[in-house]
Amino acid sequence: MRFDLSTKIKLKLIKIGFFLALALWLIGFSSPCIDSSFLRSLFPIQKQFYSVVCHQEIERSFECGNFHLLVCARCTGIYLGSAIASFIIIFFGKPIKVKTKWLIFFSLPMLLDVLLLTFGIYDYNKSASSITGLLFGSIVFIYILSAIENLLLQKNNL
Repeated sequence: MRFDLSTKIKLKLIKIGFFLALALWLIGFSSPCIDSSFLRSLFPIQKQFYSVVCHQEIERSFECGNFHLLVCARCTGIYLGSAIASFIIIFFGKPIKVKTKWLIFFSLPMLLDVLLLTFGIYDYNKSASSITGLLFGSIVFIYILSAIENLLLQKNNL
């Protein structure tokens, strides 16, 4: 892929924007762990906000002190994986060309984890769920970013 200078700048800004949005998202759902009366006052609103994307079952969420994160371990892994991939791509990444087989390969562990839990083959494990979520989140982020890069490239070639 070849990008002109203005497209490279746009792409860099998109990458930085994604990273900042993901960082705010991470801070938001981990805010119960931050000792701040202001953030604690926002807890009911935040809990409702994150309930749209996660079941928020306390026994499936990581703890910090007497508080639980506002998303489960799997969602924590997905968002953390996306943020780590975003950070790495900002500083070390080149234009990405990801193949569907990588998306499938990195998604299978999470699918397998969900299926094994659903059929009662094994009990829920926060570590396993967060690791499979981390793999899934990182590849999905890369896949989405790749699609955006391809759209920018197609727009420049029109």
